[in-house]
Amino acid sequence: MDTIQNYKCPCCTAPLVFDAETQNLICESCDNTFPLETLRQMEEGNDASGGTSKYDWETYTPRDYEDTNEVTLSNYSCPSCGAEISGDDTLGSTVCPYCGNSTIVKGQFEGTLKPDYIIPFKLNKKAAMEAFEGDFRNAPFLPDSFKNKKKIEEMAGVYVPFWMFDCDCDAAVSYNAEKVTAWSDANYNYTKTDYFRLFRSGSVGFANIPVDASQKTDDAYMEAIEPYNYDDAAVFNGAYLSGYLADKYDVSAEESIDRANERVKNSTIEAFNDTTNRYTTVIPENSRVSFSNGKIRYSLLPVWMLNIKYMDKMYKFMVNGQTGKVVGEYPVDNGKKWKYFGKIAGIGYIVAAVVAYMLLH
Repeated sequence: MDTIQNYKCPCCTAPLVFDAETQNLICESCDNTFPLETLRQMEEGNDASGGTSKYDWETYTPRDYEDTNEVTLSNYSCPSCGAEISGDDTLGSTVCPYCGNSTIVKGQFEGTLKPDYIIPFKLNKKAAMEAFEGDFRNAPFLPDSFKNKKKIEEMAGVYVPFWMFDCDCDAAVSYNAEKVTAWSDANYNYTKTDYFRLFRSGSVGFANIPVDASQKTDDAYMEAIEPYNYDDAAVFNGAYLSGYLADKYDVSAEESIDRANERVKNSTIEAFNDTTNRYTTVIPENSRVSFSNGKIRYSLLPVWMLNIKYMDKMYKFMVNGQTGKVVGEYPVDNGKKWKYFGKIAGIGYIVAAVVAYMLLH
């Protein structure tokens, strides 16, 4: 026996009644009318966007780095923050890129895991310093210590470890939307609000979604420094490390999967949101995302790092070693700020006094 389908009004949830004259379903509570086909489409959309998202990632098997005499490496450890990084054996005095400590202990290279690929540095130290100096010109009342050339020269080039995620994504999203129209006549202003139920579904392919694989780096900074141009990615060769430091990952691929899931899901929903911009307000209600062909790779991405201390606080800055994008928080020198506003107030007082004098005479 067929199951009888009962429909509820999408607007007020009251039962809908079939109207023989119009062949539509009507709501006697809020007076809305719905074609039967529309309600079936809404039901299918709800089913598609509901349920649990499914993620399918391969298991990553790390590979040991094999010394092929591409470059002689050493290990460097920081007694202050505990950072352990690798670098060219010919590096001179080294400042810890993570905490700014100048006492780095050089040790015997003990091997590391081999990345699948690397994006080589495109900006040398001079170019990275110029990018930083160009950025801080937009920071008002900057302390003089941030303009100290000798301090800026402590900037260190570091290859930061990332897990890169590729996948094919099938998704469905449902939305509640509003469109507001306003107009006027000689007597009144009018506002009309139309309410909509939207559904979006489709497939999206993702490649090179980066997830920071180092506990020592700030995830917010690492995401802010994006994007990288992955067309420049090369098969890993130890020679790329010459003159630079390279961090070792301490966050496993498995531990990074939840963050990758979140980034893929958010990116998918954002892509679908772009198709709803003709509405005034759009609020996602349900979403379902399923991944397939999930691949994980280990990579090194270039970052210039700089630490500058001011008023007992360490300020960290990062420069994308490929694009020159600068990320960091600048402090304010209150002495400079009050001196500036005092000067402005003084000029304003003089101008007001001159105007008053001219009006009286």
